[in-house]
Amino acid sequence: MAISTAAFDDGSDGASKGTFTPDRNPNIGVQYGTNYEGIIRNQAIGGEVYTVERFGKRRGWAMTYSFLNSTDQGKLQALIDHADGRKNFFFFSEDNFGTTGIKVRFDQDTFAFEEVAQGATSITLNLIEQL
Repeated sequence: MAISTAAFDDGSDGASKGTFTPDRNPNIGVQYGTNYEGIIRNQAIGGEVYTVERFGKRRGWAMTYSFLNSTDQGKLQALIDHADGRKNFFFFSEDNFGTTGIKVRFDQDTFAFEEVAQGATSITLNLIEQL
């Protein structure tokens, strides 16, 4: 699904999305993917391959926000602080919570706002679906 209006919240209903969601959307070129690392592959001595699914596939997103003003930067910083990096989950919506949010975590260890212009910053966020 294409992102119409990206939104973040601490609940699946989007009731407090204004606390964590910037007023602008991420840049065009959001990367979507599927992570299959929950499937373990084992090979027997005779060459037969067996798989064990510890957990199913998970969706992932990589998005960059550019030219954030200080207010929008503060909202994303509040989201990062709420999630405490990778520790806590939160909810992400591709349609401004028109449908139920997707439970996600950050899939990165460091977060850095880069100054791209006077009073404007940029950041890239990597999200992975929480099963």
